[in-house]
Amino acid sequence: MTNNAKLAIAAVLCAVMSHAFAVEPADIVKAMEKKMYPDARTSMTLESTNGTIAEKYAMTCFARDNNQRIIVRFSAPANMVGNDLLMLDRNVWLYEPKAGREMKIPSNQSFGGTGFSYGDVLRLNFSDNYTPVLASETDAEWTLDLTAKQRDAPYNAIKLVVAKDFTPVSGKCFTRSGELVKEMIYSKIADAGGGKKPLVITVTSPIDDKDKSVLTITKETLKSYPENIFNKKNLSARMEESY
Repeated sequence: MTNNAKLAIAAVLCAVMSHAFAVEPADIVKAMEKKMYPDARTSMTLESTNGTIAEKYAMTCFARDNNQRIIVRFSAPANMVGNDLLMLDRNVWLYEPKAGREMKIPSNQSFGGTGFSYGDVLRLNFSDNYTPVLASETDAEWTLDLTAKQRDAPYNAIKLVVAKDFTPVSGKCFTRSGELVKEMIYSKIADAGGGKKPLVITVTSPIDDKDKSVLTITKETLKSYPENIFNKKNLSARMEESY
């Protein structure tokens, strides 16, 4: 057998082995979410600025099942205290304390004057809401094209870059018409209690470079919450405080 033939066979074997051990796009997303969204109590801040106008929110999230179930309690600003959120089976509910009732809202609705949607604040997971396809790959990272499974997803499409250790790097979010509406950068990799991962997500607008929102994880405590506290009635009952 000639050297050229041996090299050709070796190349084919390498290609076959590479394909055999290739990671499926859906598995990449799930592994990333396992790192980013553990069952936990998570304290976060959200700061939004647009030129001279600035807003700051403080919240605590109680989550389980890869963020399929999550409660968000606001502690600042004062006018948001009590106006808490629940996500259950892709449905988002807002509690109105003055009326004593829950109101269903679209996950793609803008949250206040920030660059985040309600789905972003609730850290809506990708695997339940988007179908991923591998767009490209390097030695260091994957680039995935995510397409919404439902029309009410926060974005119609997302181009998501994930490092080979399953750490999210960046994302670009698009409308149904293909318009780029926001860009996300994941940064400050550290351990706030729930494992090493990006603690800061910065969202910018391609339309206005002064429009910037920053979501920061300040503390995370791994904790398993019972499934029965994730319901609309608990928005007023606050049963998660007993655990």
